Amino acid sequence: MQGSVRKKGATWSYRVEFGMVGGKRNQIERSGFRTKSDATKAMNEVIYNYNMTGDFVENKKITFCEVYNEFIEKEAPATRAYATVVRYKSLYRNHLQEHFDRYYMYQITSSMIDDFINLKMKSYSEEYVKGLFKMLKVLFGFAHKRQYMKKNIFPTVTAPPDPRHVGEIKTYSDEERRLIEKRLQGTNIIVSYYIALNTGLRESEVFALQWSDIDFENKKIKVWKQLLFQDRKWCFCPLKTKNAYRSVNITDSFCEYLKKLKEHHEDNKELYGEGYKRNFVTNRLERNKEFLMQIDDFVNIKLNGDMLTTNSIKFMSRVCKNDLGINFKFHNLRHTYATILAESGVSPRYVQEMLGHSKLEFTLRYYTHVTEKMGVLARNALESTVTFTIFNDANMKPALVVN
Repeated sequence: MQGSVRKKGATWSYRVEFGMVGGKRNQIERSGFRTKSDATKAMNEVIYNYNMTGDFVENKKITFCEVYNEFIEKEAPATRAYATVVRYKSLYRNHLQEHFDRYYMYQITSSMIDDFINLKMKSYSEEYVKGLFKMLKVLFGFAHKRQYMKKNIFPTVTAPPDPRHVGEIKTYSDEERRLIEKRLQGTNIIVSYYIALNTGLRESEVFALQWSDIDFENKKIKVWKQLLFQDRKWCFCPLKTKNAYRSVNITDSFCEYLKKLKEHHEDNKELYGEGYKRNFVTNRLERNKEFLMQIDDFVNIKLNGDMLTTNSIKFMSRVCKNDLGINFKFHNLRHTYATILAESGVSPRYVQEMLGHSKLEFTLRYYTHVTEKMGVLARNALESTVTFTIFNDANMKPALVVN
């Protein structure tokens, strides 16, 4: 490969020869550089990139808006979940459009993105800003893959803090759990409360449960879908990550409770007869495919068979706040489940598997969140393992030896 620079009028240009292709010379020439040094630098960059990648990429005059539209229309439907695409559209419309649309992609610098992220951090939650950062990263990766830019600037962008690594883990004490159970007893939503506390399932996973997902013989619950409200209808949707697909072990006593609950459902179904509700859900478990299906075996239902959904959590939170003075969040039942296992000395790997965490570091938060009970367990372990007889000798006097 050869390159040369020359002066053309008042500016400088460079030319790079890539060799012969199909009997014709394959070359490029670019002009308009102010100095010979600028032209040489640009030429050397082209030669270096070609030697490293075997390809020649130039910055294209394509705007941020054009890249976004191409991604949403061509790639997102095939590679992203429905809910993710909806979120992308909202983030673009409310934040990214106004800030970046007027620029060509190659004009946007890492410092511009850093300033944008820092600005949003002043007004929005860390979780929300993390979503903006991830979407920008996806769009710039897409543009680089399509060879609209010479390089992807995102390795030099400062990522906002991950909200999952900070903040207090809220759990419910024995007394709070007793009060909540007593208040919810006799309501339709007590079942979802028991499931979350005994399995650590997320709310969308709890309300998606069917009796066919429960293996009574092996005492396991299969978690493989979630119930979400999309396009004004309830849908079965895939889980967010592959680790979220799991089988959760349940106790003997909780298994017996579920058996009795199933029998109770069957009795009600016979009692109501034709008046027993039929539930319909849109199946979106396969990307870009959907169909309506009738579900006759939801675990969380009313007496008449009508399905319960995550909307029920609003009632649960309201009564716990108003009647018990407890700021209730359904997700905190998942935290409580995990903390109970951690305090009991259960292996972090096992807890990770039960929770469906993609990274062990997420699970270890429950182990670094030290409680008094864990301190007692640690003291008891040391007491039974490394305690010597002399420790309990009332007449023992430590001998001090000077070396």
